[in-house]
Amino acid sequence: MVLVSVGCGSSTGSDGAASSMTEGGHDHSMTEGGHDHFETIDLSGVGALPALELVAASDGPGAIALKASVSGMDLVPVETQREHQPGEGHLHVVVNGLSVAMIAEENYRITGLTNGSHVVDVTLSSNDHRTYVVDGKPIGSTATVVVERGGEEEPDRRFNVELAGGRVVGGAPRFEVSIGARVEISVTADLVDEVHLHVYDVTAKVGHGSPAVLPVVASIPGIFEAELHTGGIVVFELQVS
Repeated sequence: MVLVSVGCGSSTGSDGAASSMTEGGHDHSMTEGGHDHFETIDLSGVGALPALELVAASDGPGAIALKASVSGMDLVPVETQREHQPGEGHLHVVVNGLSVAMIAEENYRITGLTNGSHVVDVTLSSNDHRTYVVDGKPIGSTATVVVERGGEEEPDRRFNVELAGGRVVGGAPRFEVSIGARVEISVTADLVDEVHLHVYDVTAKVGHGSPAVLPVVASIPGIFEAELHTGGIVVFELQVS
């Protein structure tokens, strides 16, 4: 099954040179210790908008092949400390609401998928991982692909964290994994909140008797904090190298 989707905010925009792209404004909701997953850079009113055309197709057992054609923006290598530059950025790839990759290439293969229908979202992001938007909508494309002969893939590493009395039992740990590893982090707590892993933009609810389970594909090198969305407590750090 092959699907083609074209996106530029709420509609397809005009192609333009990357040097002509400027910021129309941006959200200042950055949180200390990492980027908030609601941060954006608003390009509304910019004359020459970047655009993304996405082709997604089933590519063998449990896999989807992506071809993302980008115009009006230069794709640059993904780095955790790279500063924002107008006209530059990378792609965020999300499958069924889970961030699986941040890439600077137009071709990418997603593997380890189960049988059935999968929704793939690809959006344009700035060097510092903020989402480009127009009129409040992300600049990107969405495709739905049916995968056959898929299967459940076990994570390479599993970690557990416990919070009690408003603190992490034993202190906030740092989990070290290799690039490309599939990781599952389970957080239990005696309070109700959300656990958010910065940059990877993975969020899960935690509550009494209901752990937060965060599945992560370790695709970006660096050290990333996870914290309680409301409480602001650092729960753990994920080191990818």
